[in-house]
Amino acid sequence: MMISPQGYLEMRKHKTYQQLIQERNKLLDFITDFETHEIAGDGENVSDCSPSPEVRYQCYLEYLSVLSSYMSEKYNDDYVWGKKSLADDDE
Repeated sequence: MMISPQGYLEMRKHKTYQQLIQERNKLLDFITDFETHEIAGDGENVSDCSPSPEVRYQCYLEYLSVLSSYMSEKYNDDYVWGKKSLADDDE
């Protein structure tokens, strides 16, 4: 079972900006891999997989949307107005 986009975001609001970048990249990796396999016609067809890759793909697109919006706000608050620099972040 997948969680709602808002639930997904709430579980990640405590993360640093660098960690949010990593989370975004994980979503993008799955999304681009899924699309590559679907376009090539060799996508997974796993009926006993739950949730299915198609459902995960759709959910991850929604997660990416809310995460991107949050990252934009956080970047603006912390790095534009807060005068922080990504190069200065300690991870």
